[in-house]
Amino acid sequence: MTHQVLLDPSNPTDEDYCPDESLFAIYHSTQAQSCAAAPRNFIGALPIELLLAIFTHLYRSSHRLTQTGEIWRLDEPLSSLFPYAPAAVCSMWRLVLSSVPEFWTRVVIRVDSQHTQSQDIRHYFEWSRNLHLDVIITRHRDEFDGDDKREKSKVFKATRELVRHIERCRSIRFNVMYSSSLPSILHDFHRETAPHLLTLELKCKVDDGGSPPRKLVHWSFDAPGLRHLYLDARNFFEVCVDRNNWLRRLHYLSSLSISRYRPLSDNGIDLYKLLRAVEESPGLEFLELKDLHFSRLRPWTTVNDISIDLISMNLEDLSGDVLSEIIGYVDSVPDSTRISRCAITTCHHSLLSGGVAFRGLSDDQNLMVPLAHWRGRTLSLVDCECFHDDFLRDMMDGGPHDQSFACKGVKELYLVNCTKFSPRLLKTMVRKRRKLARRSIFWTHDQEAIDWTFPIVAPITLISVEGGPALFKTDRKWFEDNLGSFHWDEQVSHITFEDSSDSDYDIQGGQY
Repeated sequence: MTHQVLLDPSNPTDEDYCPDESLFAIYHSTQAQSCAAAPRNFIGALPIELLLAIFTHLYRSSHRLTQTGEIWRLDEPLSSLFPYAPAAVCSMWRLVLSSVPEFWTRVVIRVDSQHTQSQDIRHYFEWSRNLHLDVIITRHRDEFDGDDKREKSKVFKATRELVRHIERCRSIRFNVMYSSSLPSILHDFHRETAPHLLTLELKCKVDDGGSPPRKLVHWSFDAPGLRHLYLDARNFFEVCVDRNNWLRRLHYLSSLSISRYRPLSDNGIDLYKLLRAVEESPGLEFLELKDLHFSRLRPWTTVNDISIDLISMNLEDLSGDVLSEIIGYVDSVPDSTRISRCAITTCHHSLLSGGVAFRGLSDDQNLMVPLAHWRGRTLSLVDCECFHDDFLRDMMDGGPHDQSFACKGVKELYLVNCTKFSPRLLKTMVRKRRKLARRSIFWTHDQEAIDWTFPIVAPITLISVEGGPALFKTDRKWFEDNLGSFHWDEQVSHITFEDSSDSDYDIQGGQY
């Protein structure tokens, strides 16, 4: 929260928060020269007190409330980012803004065509005084395509300045085009201490081979409070595998993401070593694996001594064999599992998870392979062409004795941009499952049945459809009358899974 003296420049109680008195002398001298010609509504004629009030409002609106307190928002466009946008208006505004250290605790450094100059980077760190920092080194969202041969040198200069202030950092986020532009934790952060660091993210869009590997015998990077770690695969293997395994020392780490490994040859990374390192993380709750290519250096199915306990898991762009092996090593029952653009038909392990979400599955995939014996409660499908009437028939076909329903525990169904199914057949499935569920347990309202366990099959109590097929009014009325919660929109939706790289673990449990 911004200190009250921001609105009272005459208050001398704290020099770290009180604007420099020279500001007022500069302001009044410039106004004396131009006030005769300036119209009364000229923006430059605003008093310092009013400017500070406006900037304080912008500062507060740039934050959002989380379970752990207020943090800087990460969803604002770079063009309107506070305090950089108002600081670019004129030298007077920049001078006023630079006098308040709290305004500069989010240091944003651009490494695209509008890259931040080295002199400005130094100023941003200086203006924040001794306060804790959130540092973002990134590109504009429209500049992740094409070629940028200078990206590595721009990131290097930004990293060099960042490391000088790493002891003050609460979060460090890199979001660049190439893996070779990312800093090396092994070398760039060697012998550094970051006592306040909670989040470290090293993201890239393309794995171009990374930097040439180098070795250090006695590596150290002390970040004892780190909770959220997002690494490209090359950095992960340098500091988290074999004797180095940094994860063992991160006792508060709750979420881990490993991404981007596309080798130029046929050689991939070792899945066994990756999972072994993950297993040794003492308190890990969320694991994300994205766009990774593995090699079969040993027969994976013979390696059965790995056991990983998780609350949530996100798997994206993995081969079917890899997906199956990972699912097999997770011994706990996660609250939620998300699978995007993976081959699921070759999966030989049934999912164990309270909620399962699929995204971007093609029509040649068979949802029944991982879901036939799944007994979770919530099923979400986004942009899945393989969700069709055959799947609905499996959900309502319990065999001659009504004992072998697929997805027998499902009570909540979320569908986004899935159109290859019949609303009438969905209605038939819901009706049959409700009828059989009533044989063993009686209830008057669906809400009362949400947490009950049903021996044969659970009733569907919630359906949400975004971008679905056309629905007749009579069918809509039936769903509304017979479900505890119902929503159906035929317009194409742009809802996707939350990107965990832009959010901490507090929102990992979203439906989509």
